[in-house]
Amino acid sequence: VNPLYRRGDPLIVRRNSEPGPRSFAIAASKGAAQLDRALVAALTHPDAELRIDIESLDGGDDMEAGALFVVGMPIGNDADISLRALDTLQSVDLIAAEDTRTIRSFLDRHGIRCRSLSYHDHNERGRTVQILERLEAGDRVALVSEAGMPLLSDPGFHLVRAAREAGHLITVVPGPDSVTSALSVSGLPPNDFRFIGFLPRKRGAREQVLAGLKPARHTTLLFEAPHRLLETLEDIGSALGQRDMAVCRNLTKFGEEVLRGTPADLAERMAARGQVRGEIVLVIAGAPEAGPVGDADGMADDLGIDVRRLVAELIGAGTPAKVIAGALAAATGVSRRDAYATVTAVKNALDAD
Repeated sequence: VNPLYRRGDPLIVRRNSEPGPRSFAIAASKGAAQLDRALVAALTHPDAELRIDIESLDGGDDMEAGALFVVGMPIGNDADISLRALDTLQSVDLIAAEDTRTIRSFLDRHGIRCRSLSYHDHNERGRTVQILERLEAGDRVALVSEAGMPLLSDPGFHLVRAAREAGHLITVVPGPDSVTSALSVSGLPPNDFRFIGFLPRKRGAREQVLAGLKPARHTTLLFEAPHRLLETLEDIGSALGQRDMAVCRNLTKFGEEVLRGTPADLAERMAARGQVRGEIVLVIAGAPEAGPVGDADGMADDLGIDVRRLVAELIGAGTPAKVIAGALAAATGVSRRDAYATVTAVKNALDAD
């Protein structure tokens, strides 16, 4: 019997074969092929009845092992829920939920009756002990967050790690999440990305995290509270330059929108609306590759400034070319040789004028 058995599943699964709705096997190592033909013929009669009594053949611990299901929930639209997730929630003995009111409302809408237990940031360590006791007793427990996949900036890590260390069966019932959803519609490179959750609330700590992302080539995704969005966009522009990014708001909900542009452009558009509301995911392009030798326009894109004009002003002020090149290399990430070539090109153009 499959340890992940749910009500309605075939109890006995034949090896190397997909189970059919009427498949069964009794003391047969190769499935129904070894059943008595007279029995098979009798069961084809319209009035035939078959009674099967199932009992444990040994007292092994595996027969009483509990199971933890990590279940993905809708991120905005109830219709995002999978059929397997509904079956699992119907079959488990207990649901550990970030918000019991939200899960109770959801279960009621789908006609599912199951006991729920609160499991959130403020009680997860204590609740983990309780849930482990239930798993040890052979119960099947579903872990859900208020929206999306558990553990992604939501509680659940302590429970999954503790269940793993205790040797309990853990499986996932995949569902929607706003991270990959935002990545798929952002229009930014999806092949190499990193999710960093929420940025620190204090501005100094936030600026430090963003500064560490400046040289990173990967696409970065993060969550942000709506009341901090404008300040965060300003900090992103200051730390990373005016690179391409997207603001994804209320994904799969009514009023879903994806705005694309630079941090300054997006901040201006959002500020014009007044109060910002909704669930927000930010997607930020990775650091641009350095332009070719002497490509001041490429550097201008990286920094969001007119590099030629800046270099010209420094030359006019008598700043040595090597000093300008060193500062340019440090600011853009290009080699000192390429930066010096750019400074020389600008100097030559000024001399020609």
